[in-house]
Amino acid sequence: MVPGCKWTAPVLNDLSMKGISSRSITLERPTLAEKGAPEPSINAYIGLSGVIAVDGSLVTGSSEGPVDVSKEGYQFKGLTTGTGYDIIVVAKNKGGFSVKTLTNIVPAVPVIDPASYQQIGTDEMGMFRWYLSASDDTLDDFSKIKSWEETQFYLSSYRYSIAFMTYFFALEQYHKLPAWREYIKPRMDRLIQKMQQRQVWQYWAERSKGVDFIEPLLNTPYPEEHDPVGKKNIMYSGHLGHMIGLYEMLYRDMKWETPGSIVFKWSDTEEYVYNNYALQKVMYDQMVNNSYNSIECEPNAVFGECNQHPILSFMLYDRVHGTNLAEARNLFLDFFLKNMFINPLTHETCLLYLVKQKTTITQEFCSLGNGLSLITVPLAWLGQIVVNSSVSNGWNGAFMHAWEPALIERHYPYQKAKHVIDDGSTAHLKTEMITDQIATPFFAMLAAEVGDTDTRDKLIAWCKDFYKPTWEDGMLRYPVGEDTYINLSKKAWTPWPQALTGVLVAFAAANPHDGIWTMHNKPFTQKNFDSPQVTGVDYPNILLKRAIYDFEKEALIVTTEGSADQSGTTSFTVTQLDPGRTWELFMDGESQKKFSGTSSISIEVSLKGLHNMVVIAE
Repeated sequence: MVPGCKWTAPVLNDLSMKGISSRSITLERPTLAEKGAPEPSINAYIGLSGVIAVDGSLVTGSSEGPVDVSKEGYQFKGLTTGTGYDIIVVAKNKGGFSVKTLTNIVPAVPVIDPASYQQIGTDEMGMFRWYLSASDDTLDDFSKIKSWEETQFYLSSYRYSIAFMTYFFALEQYHKLPAWREYIKPRMDRLIQKMQQRQVWQYWAERSKGVDFIEPLLNTPYPEEHDPVGKKNIMYSGHLGHMIGLYEMLYRDMKWETPGSIVFKWSDTEEYVYNNYALQKVMYDQMVNNSYNSIECEPNAVFGECNQHPILSFMLYDRVHGTNLAEARNLFLDFFLKNMFINPLTHETCLLYLVKQKTTITQEFCSLGNGLSLITVPLAWLGQIVVNSSVSNGWNGAFMHAWEPALIERHYPYQKAKHVIDDGSTAHLKTEMITDQIATPFFAMLAAEVGDTDTRDKLIAWCKDFYKPTWEDGMLRYPVGEDTYINLSKKAWTPWPQALTGVLVAFAAANPHDGIWTMHNKPFTQKNFDSPQVTGVDYPNILLKRAIYDFEKEALIVTTEGSADQSGTTSFTVTQLDPGRTWELFMDGESQKKFSGTSSISIEVSLKGLHNMVVIAE
């Protein structure tokens, strides 16, 4: 510390590497033991061992640097195989400096263990195939996500199954199949189209009039609306925006930015036309300009979980288009905390917030601000009605974790302790009154996101034991029964699932620790689209359990699986290889062939059993 001032020097932690390849070294983002004041610069340098040197904070003899590594790590490329390099990092401000080094790092072809990379599990693959088949159905065919509820008001409605199928596909694409885009992309696009079918959104004409039991006068005082995204109805528009945002991030296909690309046709003489930007803007304007800095689902009703989707949609739009829509989340967070959407004492997520009554509905305060409160308040106190729900905890928590992880992680242990019963090999939730058919998989989604994979796996195991999904032609299908919105017994689970149950189980199975957070905060960039890709896969004769390009090790890892009773071979193509490099193909750990001077190669693989392939740069 400089005498007489408040400046303090930063202190670096030891450095670490993210990966080494034959011609590159990737430095992890340096971290600070003490940040110091003011904010320090953090720069990295690389040079030949014995040539690069540092005197105080002055680095000489570097071959590259200074490189700003204050926000993220850095890959030093174009290095010489077998040659030693030193990396020097200097953190510096007006209060002083801190220096850390890594010495004699030698670029070499790394050894790749395919098992260390994420892959699609057996049940997960069965569900993946089932929902891929559902996405291939005609746009007006909803038979695989059947809803008994003609009004489409509640959580078995088509919009939720379609949206969460899209989120499930996005997780698989981002985390396990980023190097195989050709198959999922058209199916995500098709789900976006399906979401715009009138059968999905026409419910808004009736729901826009209001819900009588949450109105102060127990009436429906609003005019009928046919535009499903113009105002309110974030339970639809938020999902559509989020779906398109994920599609644009994963593929950089801007078809939904074209003017007039989103059309809601009510009749031959009445339609509402948008593009993605117009959709994002109408949601942003409501969140920023509403006095309650959120967006209603039904008129007068704000649900915290539904407002997560426009926020994540804004984050994705900003990443792709360079806008600043996600600033709206700061206003929403202030509203969320002030109105205790998660009670800091009970750790429970509220049921909803009533705008006119300015009331947060919880178990402890179940007053609807109308004559029904004479019934709801005492019954809630007596436990005869229960509005606490693992659906709210799981849904809100899993998605809010993508932008406010510390808040969600603080409450999760209490929510788990209150709701989850661990039976050893499985775990289940205590019976619940509201939407019990989807409570367990929603909480499993949250457990996965915060890294409690043991609880996630046990909850999924319970769903499999209890709901008894069936295998058919290599696909795992959860049965679809009638939606039970209110379980009046509160003593036993509804013994059948509804349409959304299986989709949520699939989502939970696909989601790794921080999976939603990573997908929204570390979106695909141009390097992902320029990296080696797998094409021409003979699906479903051969399945891809993983297709991942490791940028740090300059290696493509692909795992295929065929059935035990198949014979013969098939092939697929790897494209976008650097023709200036030599690439070596390994099959099940054995070197097969080297390639040079080409940007694509064909790989032949057996249709029988499981096979791991690695294509690595020398």
